[in-house]
This record gives sequence, C-alpha cells and structure tokens, in this order.
Amino acid sequence: MLRFVMIGTFAVILAGSAVAVSGSAAAAAEVELTDDFLNNPDNIAAGRQLFGKQCARCHGSKAYPGKAPKLKEKIYKPEFVYKRITKGFRGMPSWKNRYNEEQRKSITAYVVSKDFTN
Repeated sequence: MLRFVMIGTFAVILAGSAVAVSGSAAAAAEVELTDDFLNNPDNIAAGRQLFGKQCARCHGSKAYPGKAPKLKEKIYKPEFVYKRITKGFRGMPSWKNRYNEEQRKSITAYVVSKDFTN
C-alpha cells in the first residue's frame, strides 16, 4: 500500500513540474512586444541603461568585443531576443529573476533598435 501511495505522490509531483515548466515557457512566448513599445524612445533608453549596467559586462559596451558572442541585432526578431534574455542560452544566464518583464522588454527594445550598434 505504501508503495502505491509513493508512486501516486511522485506522479502528482512530476505532473505539477511539467505544468510549471510549460507554463514558464508559454509565458516567455506570450509576451506582447508591440511596435509601439519597441519604438518608444523611453523604453529604448531604459533598455540602453540596463544593457550598459549588466549586459555590456559580457557583450561589451557596443555588444562587441566581449567574452560573450557578438550580437547580430540586424537579424534578430524581438521575440527571439526577449526569450534569450528571459530564459538564457548556453553560457548566458536567465535574467527572469533579476529583471521584471517590463525591463526585459526594454532591453529587447534597445537591442533591436537602430540605436544599438556593434
């Protein structure tokens, strides 16, 4: 009987973990990055400031040279940039716990803006 209870408990925990993981992935995919937000000078300026404080440490002050790869902002779609900032990738950490959604969107706006150059 104890064995069945333990198996049932494990199944519930596993199912809950799957929902939590898929929920966070969905949250990153469902963020709304409108042209109005991405082209707003205040959002771009906020993103520039955050990039300079944190991202430039690895990507360099102009995104290159740094210890992180050169950013190819001309080919990036905003959703791609936001997802990488939120979830991280390879050696880049996730910034979801450091920056709120608005801040991550602002960094995205800066990286995809005409103001961002390598």
